[in-house]
Amino acid sequence: MRIIDTYTIFGSWPAGGADLSLERLLQTLGANGVEKAIAHSTDCVFETTRGTLESLLQKTAEHANLVPAAAVDPTLLVKPWEFAAEAASRGLACLRFFPEIHDWPVADYQPFARCLEAIAPTGTPVSVAITRTGQITALSRVPHARDLPVILVHVADDCMSEVAAVAPAMENWYLSTDGMSHLGLLEELADAIGVERLLFGSSAPRGSLTGSLEYVRMSALPDSAKEAILSGNAIRLFGDRLGNH
Repeated sequence: MRIIDTYTIFGSWPAGGADLSLERLLQTLGANGVEKAIAHSTDCVFETTRGTLESLLQKTAEHANLVPAAAVDPTLLVKPWEFAAEAASRGLACLRFFPEIHDWPVADYQPFARCLEAIAPTGTPVSVAITRTGQITALSRVPHARDLPVILVHVADDCMSEVAAVAPAMENWYLSTDGMSHLGLLEELADAIGVERLLFGSSAPRGSLTGSLEYVRMSALPDSAKEAILSGNAIRLFGDRLGNH
């Protein structure tokens, strides 16, 4: 089966720990037979600037199996929606938002809402890290969150009931498998929101790519569903954005 990892990272991490170097990411992708990986740089996470965006684009352009995703911190810039619109115009796979890391509320936070409004004309997918109960419900009420493709990533276990309650009504929403490990959870989610809404993600090299792949492969889902999760759904969602950059 083809493998497209929709959630990988590279760069440095303030807390230390895992080797997140670009070289380590490329080695991990090669060892696991990943055809394409959507990657964001931790530099963009901790410093949303045109400089970090250009650095991301330059580094990923040097490797045909990497597709760039930009992180946007709506608390850092005076007009983050202008940066979001500019980034979206660059043909990125998606734009990523991290409410927990950047300490902003999903509900009624106008800088974030303005970012989605600015991105909407381009149709660029966005991903939002979900770490607290209530965030998914709040996200569903943000203008343009229904119109854009939205990928829920880092979803905490106690937020899965919100996924099942909210996502079916949001036709353009998807769920990343990154961090999933509980036996039977993938099958339950496939039943709750549809296999076509699930995207393979690993958080490699911070997370285990091998373990993430085995979690999908060892599930009780039929091979056609596993193929959709590992690559088919990503190809349908990202389309030409997965091309060489």
